[in-house]
Amino acid sequence: MPPANPAELHRLASTYAAVDDPRADETYEKAIAAAPADFPLRVEYVEYLWHSGERDRGNAQMDRVIALAPENPKLRAHYGVNLAEQGKYVAAAKQLEAARRGGFDNADVLFYLGSVLWETGRLDEAANRFREAIAKDPGKVSARHRLGRLLIFQGKPDEAVAELTKASELEPHSIEVLLDLGRALEAAGNPAKAEASYRLALEIPPEVPLAHYLLGTLLARSGKRQEAAEHIALYQRAFDKEQENRFRSGARQAEVNLGWTRLKEKHFEEAVAQFRRWPDDVEALRGAAQALSELGRHGEAVEALERALLLDPDNRPLRYALDRERERNARK
Repeated sequence: MPPANPAELHRLASTYAAVDDPRADETYEKAIAAAPADFPLRVEYVEYLWHSGERDRGNAQMDRVIALAPENPKLRAHYGVNLAEQGKYVAAAKQLEAARRGGFDNADVLFYLGSVLWETGRLDEAANRFREAIAKDPGKVSARHRLGRLLIFQGKPDEAVAELTKASELEPHSIEVLLDLGRALEAAGNPAKAEASYRLALEIPPEVPLAHYLLGTLLARSGKRQEAAEHIALYQRAFDKEQENRFRSGARQAEVNLGWTRLKEKHFEEAVAQFRRWPDDVEALRGAAQALSELGRHGEAVEALERALLLDPDNRPLRYALDRERERNARK
């Protein structure tokens, strides 16, 4: 029979959660029923639910926690970031704005607030929050990169070039930053520098098909048709290979699923090896990044997520995961 003491129930729930035992859920609920005002217990239960994929239940629990501590800006910021990763941008903005009003306005909070404001169409406010994040942390690559992308979107290529140039200086091996810098340079009417940026991106492994496409189309517009055709052909071969890989999707999915199983079992090295069998698969790259992060290999995790984003540039949860991993890498 499980213990009735709230502290013992809490310890038991934590033990179950640590080994992914499903009894953790029920035990947390019993512990909360026995000690409904235990703030750390409730927060821990929220984290458990989020980690288990029970996001809606976790959010409902966090709403109750916020009701217990409505003036806690750090807690609201944490909730806002998680809501952003879930794609709940309006709700995320509400929590992050409350955190900012409450005085918790570090560069990370401002960056995430800018990101969700962009997602909700509040573009000028988003740009201002990115600029505030940069003012607090001039070396924050993710804020400069995101601001540069937003400025391209807003039709302000010259301003975008300035931000993306600085981002590329801070993180010279980021293929994604270099490609966006090339786009900004093209839009600003500087094809020669755009070409140089694309070529530099192609020098950084692993080779990314999108770089061939962007360089090829630029060369074609510049009249360098022979070299343009070569790059477009390389892109086309990569595209054909991707189509071929679709026929192997059954085997791929089985192996990727095995990687997630190894990750859940905390066999992180095995998980990395399994995921790396599929270097052009977004889900495998995401799994590899998570396993590498657990091993403390944050730089490699950043590389995996950047590769995944180049393959699926509109994947917002991946972008937020990359931003978080960059922060972990910077702190290590």
